[in-house]
Amino acid sequence: MVLRREHFGIEAPQLVVGGSMGAQQTWEWLVRFPDKMLRGAPIAGTAQNTPHDFLFTEALNEQLWSDPGWNGGEYSSHTEVADGLVRHAHLWGIMGFSTEFWKQEVWRALEFDSKEAFLAGFLEPYFTAMDPNALLTCAWKWQRGDVARNTDGDLAAALGRIRAKVFVMPIDEDMFFPPRDCEVEQQLTPGSELRVINDVLGHLGLFAVAPTYMPQIDQHLGELLALEG
Repeated sequence: MVLRREHFGIEAPQLVVGGSMGAQQTWEWLVRFPDKMLRGAPIAGTAQNTPHDFLFTEALNEQLWSDPGWNGGEYSSHTEVADGLVRHAHLWGIMGFSTEFWKQEVWRALEFDSKEAFLAGFLEPYFTAMDPNALLTCAWKWQRGDVARNTDGDLAAALGRIRAKVFVMPIDEDMFFPPRDCEVEQQLTPGSELRVINDVLGHLGLFAVAPTYMPQIDQHLGELLALEG
């Protein structure tokens, strides 16, 4: 915030927007700086992480911790933790994509001939290129995302501080941040609206693979920007 204000000279951003952990950060800014945020759009993410997400993230972490190559975090290359990263990727396949994604075999539209080929050719390369400790650091932040820290644990009080125009934008098939969880928070946010994104991919619809994803985002953000700040 200091860099934004002092280096770029931006006192009040027109719009703060982010997806997943970026949505968590969007909520954080909206709550912590209510007089500086004009508009906000958290996409596929909640203001307070749920117990379910905490437990699932712990399962992701355990795939890395249990790989002997992780060595307590003292590996010399991410390739030494390749087995753990592959298992980590497969868990993302279970929850990152929706049940309908797998049932409808949407991976065929991405030019894969089997679900196994999709895992090996899409998700595994994506995650095995990552640094395990970086993933664990992100996971720690994901697990502890909670704007109620700013109000002694009172979520309603935290969200009640928001003065920005806010569109809460869950993805309908998201198994991490389902619309019902996002709607509860939206109803606690003054003057906000719930704008559900339709995407069979689920949470990883954030990859913007479906041709229908970005037009929905553009429409909602365009309407939000058109509101008087």
